[in-house]
Order: sequence, then structure tokens, then C-alpha cells
Amino acid sequence: METTLYVVKREDGRRVIVPSPLHAGLMAGLFGAGSAFLIYLSTLFFRRTDTAIFGALFLLVAVLPAGLGIRAWRTRRTPLTIEPGGRVSYGQRELCAAGTVRAIRIAPVGGARAIECEVCLELDGGKLVPIPSQYFAEFPTSAQARPFARELADALGVPVTGGG
Repeated sequence: METTLYVVKREDGRRVIVPSPLHAGLMAGLFGAGSAFLIYLSTLFFRRTDTAIFGALFLLVAVLPAGLGIRAWRTRRTPLTIEPGGRVSYGQRELCAAGTVRAIRIAPVGGARAIECEVCLELDGGKLVPIPSQYFAEFPTSAQARPFARELADALGVPVTGGG
């Protein structure tokens, strides 16, 4: 299955989810464009010696989107893998052991009144494990998170909870 956000592949009995090439390219590109724009703004301040400090600040701030863009580019092929027994991993990092996921929870980011939400694995005992990828981390609304949550729930054979 392919959406504009991610691609789901079935390989050797497991499901592998990666960001779609369009999503990965846009994310890295937009971070790069933001960084380039901040660098451009810094040059406007460097033209005059009395405002050079502001140019330096813009240059310093440009490092953040540049770093996020580099991270987005480097992790664009890191898969979220769901094994047949229920083991979930992101790249080489195991998120949960086989058979420990009880539900997929759509949880608000930053408290109950938050609009943005994240998809988490709800383990035995109620512990929530968020997906560490910046591609699958947060969604603007629970309605936009639901297809991704359903895909995970289907692969794990568990229900989707939360999200209104």
C-alpha cells in the first residue's frame, strides 16, 4: 500500500514501512530551503557592520533546519518493521518484544488538550512507546494519524484506541 506519506511492503512475512520518496524529499528539501532562507537573511545584516550581530544570529539559527534536513535525508530509508510474531523495530532498534503490544494508541502530543497527536505502541501494563522516526512521529490531527495507526494495528492484530 502506498500513500503520499509512507509505503508499506511485505517482505518475508513481515511488514516494512518507510516514508514515501515524495514525503522524504519534501521534508529534507523544505528544511534545506528554510536553512537557505535564513542564510540569505543573515547576508542582509552582514552588509552593515553595525548589524552584523543579527547576521550571526540568523546564521546560528540556520543550523537547526539544516541539521533536521540532514537527519531527514539520512533516515529516509530507515524502516519501521513488524515481524510476524509482533516484534516491532525501527532500523536496528527494537521498540517492543514479540507479543507485548496490546493496542495502537493515538495520543495527543503535550497533554489531553493538544490538537497534534502521535501514534504509540501500547504495551502490557499500559506503557506507551512512541515511534521514534520524524516521518511517523506526529500528525496534525487524529484523523490523519488513523490510517497509519490502522496499518500498524492490522499488522499486529490489535485494536486502535484513542484519537476521538
